[in-house]
Amino acid sequence: MTHRILIITPKSPSTNPRMRKAADALAAAGFEVKVLWAFGSTWGDPIDQQIISNAKWEADQIGGNPVNQQRLYFWSRLMRKANEVIGRFAQSKCRSSHLYIRKGIRWKPDLVIGHNPGALRPLVKIASALGIPALFDAEDYHRGESYVVRANQEAATQALEDRYMPQLSAMTAAAPLIAEAYQRHYPKLKVMCVNNAFSKSIQPPPPEATTGPLKVMWFSQNIGFDRGLREFFAGLALVPELPVDVSLIGAHSNSQKDQVESFIDSNLHQLHLLEPMPENELLDVLGQHEIGLALELGTPKNRDICRTNKLFTYPLAGCYMMVSETAAQRQFLEEYPETGSLIDLCQPRTIADALKNAHIERAALHQKRQATWQLAHDRLHWEKESEVLVALVKEMMQ
Repeated sequence: MTHRILIITPKSPSTNPRMRKAADALAAAGFEVKVLWAFGSTWGDPIDQQIISNAKWEADQIGGNPVNQQRLYFWSRLMRKANEVIGRFAQSKCRSSHLYIRKGIRWKPDLVIGHNPGALRPLVKIASALGIPALFDAEDYHRGESYVVRANQEAATQALEDRYMPQLSAMTAAAPLIAEAYQRHYPKLKVMCVNNAFSKSIQPPPPEATTGPLKVMWFSQNIGFDRGLREFFAGLALVPELPVDVSLIGAHSNSQKDQVESFIDSNLHQLHLLEPMPENELLDVLGQHEIGLALELGTPKNRDICRTNKLFTYPLAGCYMMVSETAAQRQFLEEYPETGSLIDLCQPRTIADALKNAHIERAALHQKRQATWQLAHDRLHWEKESEVLVALVKEMMQ
């Protein structure tokens, strides 16, 4: 008999690549997988539908959408806001939490997996009602995330975790230091690291030698200035004589576009702003660049201990990395020194010198790109990391 695995997330597939990779890996391992998810954005909706139509797992949208389920979408948003106002933090983190629980119980899975803090309540409720194991994936150190700190929700998020995480059967975490942090909080809980790598199936061909301006890349879901971009451009401004093309991928407003463009002072510095794109296209675009920027400021705590998917995506594309110094990124470079070198965001001259040296030593940079591409091909990819997840799931259902 095929075991059934339910995955729940309060986000959409297009904004939750780690969830999709987990669903893909578990479906490929022979499990019957269903994903319960929620509408995220108008720009992401066509991507969501494309992802679901090509997936080897089922997917049900929970809580409606503004296109063809407007009434349900309106009421689910109203109820979420009401829960927020009256202090029901767990319900406010997951729009239509009760529908997730009802739908999940009705499907009768053998194991349930939650992604993102909003999934914790329905995850535990479903597992308790059915008497099945519950696994939560911590992509971040959630009580220390930037948006949590900005919203002054650290205490509420910690209370949410303290209420539900001790009831889990196990956890996975997207970085060794995140796993260690949660293990300290919940010493009786089994916590394992599953790094946030991308699939080797979308790796572009090995990098080719490049001439002309130095090609530098940064990507995220959104273009913002609290992740080290401002500091990078301060370093770039110190080398106006150096021809550099900088490409940024991420959703952005006109005001953000104007702000980024204001950082460029030299005619030899070219800026290209691109919208978010599917992973296979992203890897192809990254593969046309020489240097990938892995920039983190180190505060709040999550930014210091997380391993973003950039640390795995750039090597897979054959980009040598300029890596800002945080605890997690320093640990990564100690483990995989061929993938990049550290820069100090507080010292713009270190950024300028790194760019200048990369441009002068173009042949050496190409060799470094080839070495990091090969390492990613052999080890730093999702197929390797997913073995940990699949083995853990099989163990939990024995």
